Amino acid sequence: MKLKQVRQVLRALLGAMAACLLLGAVLAGPAPMVGLYFAALGTVLFFVYIAFNFSRWRCPHCGEYLGRDLGEGIQLCPHCLERLDL
Repeated sequence: MKLKQVRQVLRALLGAMAACLLLGAVLAGPAPMVGLYFAALGTVLFFVYIAFNFSRWRCPHCGEYLGRDLGEGIQLCPHCLERLDL
């Protein structure tokens, strides 16, 4: 999987997680069980995001982890100094 696709998946996971947590918070008053389900789903998506980030957000040349940011302003791998196609 290319880094551009990995970044898109990571951003989609972040968006889905934020939406689920927001829905969980909004629905906690009128429908507590539904709010709890959305909050639980948001928590699961958070752990999926972390696992996917650590397993896929790596330099295609040396395989080292690229850090926490999602590629804003990063053009070279900080470890091997190879150009990244983002």
